[in-house]
Amino acid sequence: MNELLFKPKKFDLPGRLILIPRFWHREYYAALKEEAATTLEILQCEISIFADFTLIEGFLGYPHILTILEFIENVREKEIFFLGTAGSLNEQIDHPMPLQVTEIYSSAILKHFAAEESFQLKPFAACDFRKAAGVTVDIIQRETLSWLKEQKSKGLDFVEMELFPLRVYLGKPFYAIVVTSDILKETGGEFFLNKKLLKKEFVKAYEQISTSS
Repeated sequence: MNELLFKPKKFDLPGRLILIPRFWHREYYAALKEEAATTLEILQCEISIFADFTLIEGFLGYPHILTILEFIENVREKEIFFLGTAGSLNEQIDHPMPLQVTEIYSSAILKHFAAEESFQLKPFAACDFRKAAGVTVDIIQRETLSWLKEQKSKGLDFVEMELFPLRVYLGKPFYAIVVTSDILKETGGEFFLNKKLLKKEFVKAYEQISTSS
């Protein structure tokens, strides 16, 4: 095996990691950070360390978060929870709503990351959120009309930018919730205007994760 040239200093963190691209309720997040034992900044991400878990916030897309995870000792042995936002592909999901991710598919270049087209994710032991399957895109503007029709033919509910590569990187299932922030239709994308509800549902999803063992 070739020796790796990128050898970052590793941080020994608690056994549970919560990964959040952006915490949408900024006041809630600020209060949460006040309870942390310490907060570090690595590559423009904040890493808040608590007694029994670590929260990583402030990344965009899979290259950013996978780079950050390389700084964590024994990262593949951690219990991973992901909380992000996603675009709805299902016209029945037409407002901010937490979705429990059951399966994630690849798209475009991500199809070369693994032989499998999709992976199952871990189910929560007790969660009332709607179960959903989604697809990861590698960059924005992958969503064309033909692409949308393909995803709908598979019965997929949402699109996002991190989950499939994260599953390949970790080599194991993990827990994930996404909150829908917009919807993609054949006529184009529409952002949900109720930001108050989005923040409320995002906090609800975080509290589901924070109380899960």
